Amino acid sequence: MERYTPPKPAPLPADFDDFYASLTPLERDLHHLAIEKLQSSYVVQWTHMYRKWAKNKEAISATNAEKKGN
Repeated sequence: MERYTPPKPAPLPADFDDFYASLTPLERDLHHLAIEKLQSSYVVQWTHMYRKWAKNKEAISATNAEKKGN
């Protein structure tokens, strides 16, 4: 009889370090709680926090590119 081995956690996005640095202490606690409780079901790229951060990052990049063009 084989012993159950849970799946590995989802890989982190390339910009995870920047995202994590932007989190408040409460958001970091929530992130760690999700890892602990959801384990392999937790995919940081699918969270509202990450999507909001990524969208804001894109908007800032577009604004900076626009300013450089003028």
